[in-house]
Amino acid sequence: MNLILKTTTITKPAIPHIFRHTHISMLAEAEIDLATIMKRVDHDDEKTTLKIYTHITEKMKRNANEKISNYFSEVLNNVKMQ
Repeated sequence: MNLILKTTTITKPAIPHIFRHTHISMLAEAEIDLATIMKRVDHDDEKTTLKIYTHITEKMKRNANEKISNYFSEVLNNVKMQ
């Protein structure tokens, strides 16, 4: 486990649960759907997965901004042209 920690930026005490937590957060960041994440980690309640294990990362914020920009670019361009 110490070898793994040397290759990460994890600063919290290394307990197995931290890797589970990180794994779920990374799945969410990779845009894996909630049902698949829940099945993979044996969760029955989506609230547990969403409230405790998933976090909005900087990468997720950037991806959301890009998607919004791409999705609404046509609308925004139409507004500018009028």
